[in-house]
Amino acid sequence: MKQRGLFSMVTACVVALVGAFVVSAAQAGEAGKAVVRSIRGSAQYAAEGGLWLPLKVGQVLKPGSTVRTANDSQVDLFMDQNGPIVRLVENTTLGIDKLNFEATGIDTIIETQLDLKSGRILGIVTKMAADSKYEIKTPNGVAGVRGTEYDVSATSVVRVISGSLVVVYVKSDGTVVTQVVNAGEMFMPAEGAVKPMPHEEISQVVGELNQLRGAPTAELKLVEAPIRIFVSPLTGENSSIRK
Repeated sequence: MKQRGLFSMVTACVVALVGAFVVSAAQAGEAGKAVVRSIRGSAQYAAEGGLWLPLKVGQVLKPGSTVRTANDSQVDLFMDQNGPIVRLVENTTLGIDKLNFEATGIDTIIETQLDLKSGRILGIVTKMAADSKYEIKTPNGVAGVRGTEYDVSATSVVRVISGSLVVVYVKSDGTVVTQVVNAGEMFMPAEGAVKPMPHEEISQVVGELNQLRGAPTAELKLVEAPIRIFVSPLTGENSSIRK
């Protein structure tokens, strides 16, 4: 009961956050996909409710899929209008909960929801339409991203190289912390505070993002996964927090 109350509180905070930070969620449109652009080492994927299978370059991952990397491994995903790019470093498990987009004729409204269960991801997100949403859930919080180059860990440590994002984090005592993280800053969950990134960390993350940005983008032979019906386990219209 206490846990349910805690996550209900987080859900309310996220809804408020989205209302202030994003005007509204993307309306129902087309479902996007994530294509495996490169793999170093070994990785697996599972479709919604399916078994773990070896991941291949060119694999098409639809909403409801989960990807995990092994030791000394990494995977780059190309999500097109819903990103465009995310990298999973070693020992990372990432759920792709939602990839929606709608072309309005003026711009494209997207709704991207990722579930970082363990490990760490880096991403490059292009400038989005005002009504778009890009959300990364972690075990103890959620980050709302806007046109950002980011580095997010499942521990809720967040680093931002360009742009900005908003973090909602639940501390061990149940306190909910909301912080804006701007370029060159990092969120430290243990302190619930935002601090400047040390120079050496900026250099490290910039180097990784440059690798990600410069990775091969040649045409891939797409590997389609079996078609499965995905029912999103969301508890709120504008949040990926589960009860």
